Amino acid sequence: MKLESLTLEVRPRTPWESMDVAVRLAVTHWRLLLSSWMITVFPLFLMINIILLEEYPYWAFFIVWLLKPLYDRVPLFVLSRVIFSEKTSWRDVLNAVPAFFKTGVFSSLTLYRLDPSRSFGLPVRQLEGLKGKSRRERMHTLGRAYNNREVLFFILCAHLESLISLGLIGLALMMLPTDMAFQSVETIFTGEDPGLLSNILSMVLYFFVMMIVETLYVSGGFVLYLNRRTILEGWDIELVFRKLSKRALLQKQQEGALVQGSLLKSKVQSILIVLFSSSLFLAGNGLPQNAQALSQNASTAYEKILPPVSAQKLPPEASSESIKETMESPAFNRFKQVDTLEYTGKKEEQDDLDLSSSWLTDIFESIGKTLAFLFEIILWCIALILIFLLVKYHQHLQFGFGKLFKPKEKSTPIPEILFGLDVREESLPDDVAAQAMALYQQKDYRASLALLYRATLAYLVNNYEFTLAKGATEGDCLKWVETRLSSKIESIELEKKYFAELTRAWQLTAYAHRFVPEEQMARLCQDWSRFYDKRVDSQTNNSRGLNDE
Repeated sequence: MKLESLTLEVRPRTPWESMDVAVRLAVTHWRLLLSSWMITVFPLFLMINIILLEEYPYWAFFIVWLLKPLYDRVPLFVLSRVIFSEKTSWRDVLNAVPAFFKTGVFSSLTLYRLDPSRSFGLPVRQLEGLKGKSRRERMHTLGRAYNNREVLFFILCAHLESLISLGLIGLALMMLPTDMAFQSVETIFTGEDPGLLSNILSMVLYFFVMMIVETLYVSGGFVLYLNRRTILEGWDIELVFRKLSKRALLQKQQEGALVQGSLLKSKVQSILIVLFSSSLFLAGNGLPQNAQALSQNASTAYEKILPPVSAQKLPPEASSESIKETMESPAFNRFKQVDTLEYTGKKEEQDDLDLSSSWLTDIFESIGKTLAFLFEIILWCIALILIFLLVKYHQHLQFGFGKLFKPKEKSTPIPEILFGLDVREESLPDDVAAQAMALYQQKDYRASLALLYRATLAYLVNNYEFTLAKGATEGDCLKWVETRLSSKIESIELEKKYFAELTRAWQLTAYAHRFVPEEQMARLCQDWSRFYDKRVDSQTNNSRGLNDE
């Protein structure tokens, strides 16, 4: 490992600072990272979706999600090379793919698949190549006193992936018409199959979100791993020592180059040193006697200050006497007076005090029980008052108790015009179906479908209390029918299907200016007579009466 070639500044960092460095590292090399995903992971993703998406979309999504630990090895390989200043291309990534399956892929996809710290442990598997007990011991050493910051980083990335996915789904729904958006949302919550096109778009969207977030997740785990090794192994200190050793080696080389050139100068200096030392020796032998006397006087003055040390050891008796004299000196005989309180009464008085304290304890216990009982009564009263107010005013709170507390329904006037269409029965012809078919044969397609549609609305208004706001649309009418006419009766279900088909035909003709086929128009007129024409019902009843007679 060449620490000198690291592109990061080698120093201990806090875990949050390491995460910031990881994001910066991924952003710096985003082209190489994303291209590596596209040439290695995207073909596998494409193959899974081609095989499973049409018939088993949920299995396709599950397999793509399950293989995330396998995808993570691609960005880790790229980051482990670029961080040490090694040139890496997509060909190097392709050549390294077979080596990814040699370092615990099976355990990563099964036993450790739900491990939130898998990005932190992935360098131990892939780069160090450790398995089994050695890997567990290595992970224990790296994770000691680390406060599980890699788990917090996993939670952050999971929320980031969810937020980006929901934001893109919301953006796509905003681009759709209102009716299609509502249908798409209902499909999501009801669990129905949205269709092959929606599944393809969802999977492609999920792939790109996963590619971005997983790259950040792997980068964060790798930088946390490097930071932990920097702290444990002292990479910063090792780099300093390496620089110092290089500097010392360079100085030795420079000095070796100058040795031969300065040989003569060193010989001259050695001769001068010898001459100087010999002169000092001769001068020391010729000192005057007064100087020696001064030195003797100085030594005697010094001995007066400090008494001479006895060369002989003292006998045990003398040693004990000396120790006794030393301990009797004032330095070792200091006393301190401490005052304390002590009960000096009789035992009977102590018993009386105990009895008085037990009496006070009983009084306080009885007061506490009384207060607790009163507080319990107050709580029950508050709970009963809240229940009474909840039952009385629940319709204002809109808690949705259903049929148990059904609010009083306010009578609303029957509308006469809905989004520009007259829905009064007086404005309709006697035979609506025949008149609509006649208008269609006269090639007045809009008028024919408008007659059928407003006749249906008139029937709903007069039979089902069909009320909508002034700004309501055809989609609102369709939604009202599907929710309010929810029943298991076959006739009502057929009416709902008929109204949905009639609404789509009306929208196609009124807004898209495309006419429906004649067979469909004839079927719409026939079904309208079967569901809504009162004359048909009266004729049916008359015929039943004649048959009975």
